[in-house]
Amino acid sequence: MDSDSSGRIPRAITDRERIATLLANAVDPDQLRVAHALAARKLLQPDGAIYPADGCAITLSVLMQAAGLDVPDLFWAIDVPAVLLARGWVEVPVGCQRGGDVGSTCGVSPCHGDDHLYLVIRAVNQDEMVVVDNQAAYPHFRWSSGRGGQTPTTMFYRAPDPEAPPMAPPAPTPARQ
Repeated sequence: MDSDSSGRIPRAITDRERIATLLANAVDPDQLRVAHALAARKLLQPDGAIYPADGCAITLSVLMQAAGLDVPDLFWAIDVPAVLLARGWVEVPVGCQRGGDVGSTCGVSPCHGDDHLYLVIRAVNQDEMVVVDNQAAYPHFRWSSGRGGQTPTTMFYRAPDPEAPPMAPPAPTPARQ
């Protein structure tokens, strides 16, 4: 990294610091329309798939790239968690999500039609969220439990905050007797 005019080496902008831009772009109708169009073009190039089906990973990739995150074009939802974890992102249990997290419905092996991911714009409560993905041209509701016939979310991923303590899962609900 080059030094600035004072001779100091500027600090790199972290993924966490780019989340505000990512969220702003995702809720801007014009930016989201551009991201969807670019994702559709990229998705059609490799295998002829039809956007928006199968477009969640590339949509997220395009949104992240537009916010300045150096991520590759990703076409499979199941590949995204490994890329985020390699960048230092942390796993966040379902119920602890917040704006800027990436939700994933992926399991250990690919399951076409069930694998999906999305960007959390805002958590309404432990289950309900406002999200952006390839499935709508605007932010929309989604439930981590899968309510409404959607695949339940298995994990969230969050850009690291170097000052935050480790994430603990939500306390279990006591069993009724």
